[in-house]
Amino acid sequence: MKSFKLKYNKQLNLYKNKKFLGGLTLLIICIVFIVFKYDSNKGKVFKDEYMKDIFVDEEIQGEVEEAISEVVVNKDEVLEKETLTVEIKGEVKKPDVYILNKGSIIKDLIEASGGLTENSDISKINRADELQNHQLIVIPNINDKDKEVEVVQGGDNNNVESNSSKTSNKVNINTADLNELKTINGIGDSKAQSIITHREKNGKFKTIDDIKNVTWIGEKIFENIKDKIDI
Repeated sequence: MKSFKLKYNKQLNLYKNKKFLGGLTLLIICIVFIVFKYDSNKGKVFKDEYMKDIFVDEEIQGEVEEAISEVVVNKDEVLEKETLTVEIKGEVKKPDVYILNKGSIIKDLIEASGGLTENSDISKINRADELQNHQLIVIPNINDKDKEVEVVQGGDNNNVESNSSKTSNKVNINTADLNELKTINGIGDSKAQSIITHREKNGKFKTIDDIKNVTWIGEKIFENIKDKIDI
């Protein structure tokens, strides 16, 4: 009887242990499931917030790009108002077109072009003259002293006069711009442009007769204009 009771108690304890282990296993499974579910929801929330931030960032980026474009446009407008474009030719080290600040003078342009050459003649140039937008400055050669040389031409300011126009009614075909050439009777747009193109390609005219080498200008036209031009 005693051995039977011991056996029964042993089996009962074993059953209780199994039941406890089963409950513990079930509890662990429940805990794992809850933790996994929580992490999944947390990841979804993070993903949603992340995507929302992306769309917000794209909107902000668009606004920033638009603002930058407006700043660039405004900057270009300001620069255009505060600068002037001028060209310098002749006896300077780097003849070219330059963009300078408004209010600059001829001396500033000479310095920007690298300075004068040793053959330059500035005796007829007022280096303190203020530059005009789209103006051309020609620095003569010292060997051109016996000729009427146009030092300044063009520009938005129509008050600018050349040396040749002050001293002669003739047009200097070596330095005259398109509008000046068109003042010659019989010279229109196409012929004036041909004179300039020929001059740029072949250099200055050595005599007024050389103008007959220009396209569209023959002996007959030369006879009509020879008293109105010089070099």
